[in-house]
Amino acid sequence: MTKKAPQKAKRPCLVNSCKEYAANQGYCDNHQDKIKKKDRERGTAHQRGYDAQWAKARDAFLDEHPLCVECHKTRYINPATVVDHIIPHKGDKVLFWDKSNWQPLCETHHNIKTATEDRGSWSPVQTKTKANKDSTNNFKVNDRLLVVTEYAQESLMCDDKAVFTVIEVHDKTVFVQDHEGNGGRLHHSHFKVVPA
Repeated sequence: MTKKAPQKAKRPCLVNSCKEYAANQGYCDNHQDKIKKKDRERGTAHQRGYDAQWAKARDAFLDEHPLCVECHKTRYINPATVVDHIIPHKGDKVLFWDKSNWQPLCETHHNIKTATEDRGSWSPVQTKTKANKDSTNNFKVNDRLLVVTEYAQESLMCDDKAVFTVIEVHDKTVFVQDHEGNGGRLHHSHFKVVPA
C-alpha cells in the first residue's frame, strides 16, 4: 500500500452566498467572471501610474532610502525593495507623486500592509479609516498625540488610548514614539492632539 501526499484543503468560493469550492483565484467555476471584473476595475499597472517615470523615481528614492522602515523598527537591517504609498493613492496623481507619502519597505512588509489596508484589492474609493490627505499638518515636535484611525492602530500595534510623542515633523507625515520607544512614521491625519 503506497501513501499519498496530503492534499490541500478546499476553500469555499469568495462569493458569500455560494456553497461551491474555489477552483481558480478564490472563485468557483460559476463565478470566474468576478476575477475578470475585478481586474478590469483595477486597471493595468500603467493605468494606475506605475510607468517608466515611476520606475525612475522609485529607483532614486530607494537609492536615498535603502532600508525597510518596518524592519528597522524591530532593529533588523533589511534592504527595501518597494516604495510604498503611506496613504494609498487610489488613483490620485497628486498623492501618488507626493514624496512625503512614500516609505521604503521590503516586499514582505509591503505585502502585509497592502493586505491589511486594502484586503488585497485596489479600489478607487477610500474606506472611512483612511487618513484625510487634504488636511494640514499642524503638529510640532514634542506634541502628545492619540491615534484616530484603525490603520494607524494596526501599524503601531496599539489601541485608541495609546499616547505618542512627535519626534519629527515632515510636510505631511509625523514620526511618533510611545514611552517605550515604539512608533513609526505615518500621515499626520492618523492622529489628534491629546486633550488638555
